[in-house]
Amino acid sequence: MSKKIIIVGAGPGVGYEVAKKYGHEGYQVGLINISEAVLIDLKGELEKAGITVYSQIADASDTEKLNQAITHLVEQLGGLDVYFYNVPGPLGKSYMQMIDAPESLFSLFLQLRVTSVLVSIQHVLPTLEKNHGSILISSGQSDRIAYPYTGIMGTAQAALKMMMTHLNQELKDKKVYVGYFPLDNPPIISDEKKEAKRQDLPGGFELSKDMRITAKDVAEEMFKQETLKENFDIRIKKN
Repeated sequence: MSKKIIIVGAGPGVGYEVAKKYGHEGYQVGLINISEAVLIDLKGELEKAGITVYSQIADASDTEKLNQAITHLVEQLGGLDVYFYNVPGPLGKSYMQMIDAPESLFSLFLQLRVTSVLVSIQHVLPTLEKNHGSILISSGQSDRIAYPYTGIMGTAQAALKMMMTHLNQELKDKKVYVGYFPLDNPPIISDEKKEAKRQDLPGGFELSKDMRITAKDVAEEMFKQETLKENFDIRIKKN
């Protein structure tokens, strides 16, 4: 029987590449995104590659709707082995000094990067415990380094890192693997047209391609580490 993965925050970059990698390894895939158009596009691309895909629309900031979407996917998939939470928040709007941070935006990042992560993990945990499954979380280096203008996302990611550290310790005895993946920089999307249209980079962002990781690199490393189930805090950087 094939294994199953659910990806929350499935987009054209890391979400797509992780879905593709796991799909090629025989997994059935469940996708969640706030945008129906994004889901239709991803589902079509993955199905062309022969991957079984189900999808649900949900705003990850609404934990009730998110958990409902997860429940539907678990029912459609017939179970769950890997839960990947990949919602970054509205990064393009967040690059500013902390003294200028709007309360609403700061609260949204804490909701998307901390509260919704915890509540959704609590929701899927009984199934993952039964299957000795895995929880994967994407993050960034601003969880530990105060890069200029990354205070909003960095504060949320620092809280996320601490929360996942606790969960890693608590879930070891339950044989549920927890993998926390801080990425060195925004991964390059394999589709050049989609890469050119992305809106999650700060104005004037300059980093040559030979210094950036790719979304495909991230997917390969995540699958490798999730298969090993030995490491928790895994930095993904350009080799």
